[in-house]
Amino acid sequence: MSTRPDSLHTLLHALTLVLPSGAVVGGSAAALLHGADYRRDTDPVPVIVPRDIEVHPIRIRNLPVKVTHAELLTEDVTRMFGIPVTAPLRTAFDLTRSTAPARRTPSSGDLRENVAALNALLSVGRDQAQAHGPLFTPEQFRSYVARERFYRWRGVRRAAAVAEFAHPEAESPEESRLLMDLVGAGLPVPELQYEIGIGTGGRRRARLDLCYVFDQGETLVAIEYDGEVHKDRRHEDVERWQLIRDQGVRFYVVTSKTRDTVLPSAMADVKARLRRQGVVVGDYHPRQAARVQRETAERLRLAREAAERDSPSHHPPQRRLPYTYQTPPR
Repeated sequence: MSTRPDSLHTLLHALTLVLPSGAVVGGSAAALLHGADYRRDTDPVPVIVPRDIEVHPIRIRNLPVKVTHAELLTEDVTRMFGIPVTAPLRTAFDLTRSTAPARRTPSSGDLRENVAALNALLSVGRDQAQAHGPLFTPEQFRSYVARERFYRWRGVRRAAAVAEFAHPEAESPEESRLLMDLVGAGLPVPELQYEIGIGTGGRRRARLDLCYVFDQGETLVAIEYDGEVHKDRRHEDVERWQLIRDQGVRFYVVTSKTRDTVLPSAMADVKARLRRQGVVVGDYHPRQAARVQRETAERLRLAREAAERDSPSHHPPQRRLPYTYQTPPR
């Protein structure tokens, strides 16, 4: 943990000195303290205050603070590095039910930022080098969202929809954003971290971030995001990309500067292959992404619940996730 005077951790410790009793740090700042790679430097720090406590404006130099009032139970609060924060499940719930900030979101109500936040928290602890294990599982998050106490909370239906796109294997927020861009364009959910053999005899293994599998695995269309974090291993990545293409994989690498050109080409490639197989795939404007994502969430929920009913160890859920969409006609 950094102790520089201008570091976030130092500023948050300064913030705790002026927090009213019972108030906690939430949102992306809490996610960062829990170990999730999600917060951006420009994000304000959410401070959540119990509903019955008055609070005056909080001002910390170089730290924008946004104060909100909400119910806080004992289970919703924990401490990280001496800082009171929302517990992992509550942090995920708040980040998935809120309207995302302006982070390249083309459609009002788009779920891409909410899914990126959830998957960032789900991925914490999946690395074998991290001994504490995951913060929570997708099943635990769905159960948390479905609690009766939240049924009238703003954004709970959004959080329920986001829960259907929970993928702990997503290795970065940009990977989750790409996933939701594909879903918002009318494509099915791709395979995440699909493994193939590369090099001589296929002895080396490579994982494809997002992959569409055709012809029983004979044809693969893969999409990968290349961010600034990878610039120190550029030569290794270029070699890996070439070895992947040598296996006949249709491989698209998306960057922040090529997203508007490479991603539409990848989407068109996948749609053309699906249509050749007789799959009906629509063409949608980016402003329709939110509706398409929510409709996909409903289909995923129905498929998941059908699979759970067929499971011999199935136990009926006490309450259904709070969706508002219509059930697709049979």
